[in-house]
Amino acid sequence: MSDLKRAASGPVPLPTADSPVHSVPPGQILLVDDDPPILRLLEFELDQAGYSTVSAHNGAEAFELLAKEDIDVIVLDLRLPGVSGRDLLVQFREQWPAIPVIMLTAEESVEEIVECMRRGARDYVCKPFDRPRLLTSVANAQQEAQMNARISRLAAEKRSAEGFGRLIGRSSAMTKVRELLARAAQAEVTVLLTGDSGTGKEVAARALHAEGCRSGGPFVAVNCGAIPESLIESELFGHAKGSFTGAIADRPGYFEQSKGGTILLDEIGELPMPMQVRLLRVLQERQVQRIGDDRLRPVDVRVVAATNRHLAQMVQGGTFREDLYYRLAVFPIELPPLCDRGQDISLLAEALLEAHSQRTGAERLRISHEAREAMLCYPWPGNVRELQNALERACVLAEGDQIALADLPDVLVCAVLPDDPDPPLQEAARSGESAPPGEIRPLAEEERLLILRALEAVNGNMTQAARLLGIGRATIYRKIEGYGLQRAKGTHGQQRWA
Repeated sequence: MSDLKRAASGPVPLPTADSPVHSVPPGQILLVDDDPPILRLLEFELDQAGYSTVSAHNGAEAFELLAKEDIDVIVLDLRLPGVSGRDLLVQFREQWPAIPVIMLTAEESVEEIVECMRRGARDYVCKPFDRPRLLTSVANAQQEAQMNARISRLAAEKRSAEGFGRLIGRSSAMTKVRELLARAAQAEVTVLLTGDSGTGKEVAARALHAEGCRSGGPFVAVNCGAIPESLIESELFGHAKGSFTGAIADRPGYFEQSKGGTILLDEIGELPMPMQVRLLRVLQERQVQRIGDDRLRPVDVRVVAATNRHLAQMVQGGTFREDLYYRLAVFPIELPPLCDRGQDISLLAEALLEAHSQRTGAERLRISHEAREAMLCYPWPGNVRELQNALERACVLAEGDQIALADLPDVLVCAVLPDDPDPPLQEAARSGESAPPGEIRPLAEEERLLILRALEAVNGNMTQAARLLGIGRATIYRKIEGYGLQRAKGTHGQQRWA
């Protein structure tokens, strides 16, 4: 066998005439040849090896079969009447690039072989062919087809994981956001994402990138508010070697690094006024000029801007350029605060707990009924970011397999505990059962009895009991839960605890 033929055959070892092919491809092998004896021989050899085949005598028949059959590999004769095999090869590669093509050639011509490989052929087999060479070539092509299918599945899974599937929620507000993002993903428009801090603007931007036509390109997120004013021009647009002290080499900016993909200009409202002028020109001309360089470099990038500030009000106040605002706000989308997404809080909490469990390897915790009710009542001024932080803290504090109310931050617990008007302090809170003279009880027992007396004195009002004891509401709630105190109806409607 020639070196060229050995190199083309790939890594699969040559089978012997009696070697079975153990893996059967899920699709079929398309055979394209105008010579009936050759077609019958190919069908026989491949059928004996366990492959399923379909045959075509010309290009028209081949296209019909490709349109309706599940084809894994194409075996194509180089010499066909009408359209040549080389021309068909190009058409197959354009319409079905994932299907590998093996060329059949009657002459072992290096020029013919090189031209076919240049046009996209996976391999070649010379006629008259032997069985091991044919089966090796088909086996290698089948592996390539399976690998291509696996890559496609992984790409689809990645789009699902990073795309709109990350935008959790069934509320009408989030449904509208997903609909707008889906429309924006299919169009080359600049998108402005607005909303309070922690509402998920960067998550939405990443989903927009993953679902759009630029998903194969890079996604570059730039926090405009975190870059010093003296460096932001260099960071965004790059610089040439020697353009300033410390510029020891040419460096492309974030716009050039985003070529073919998406750039997220987060906190765009923090951009200084001089840089707003430069950015406006880049958005208009789609070109950047590095510091210290005369050359204009084209940038093919989708721009997504995000801010928690009201840019329209900033325009009125003269702190944001009106022309830049209208250039950015081509397709504005507002992310709703979590307080407007009440029915999504439980879904988000479950998703965040699942992500925390996968990230840390810890057991997946459940949320107790009391904790869930508190989460639903709390206004969440920090939005999804605050919810995530609260749950991560609760996972550290939780004992057992569930998150209790006491594991949540004090500010959340205090916000949901009742805050009744202050009744007259009851003298009974300062009296009650005490230890006999000379007897000293454990501190925990004394604390439990003191809490019981305070609760009974104010008829079970935990806010007033906490004031009597000089502790916070969240603290008394945790202690009640820790001591296992239970509320029960007493005589005359009084609250009894035990």
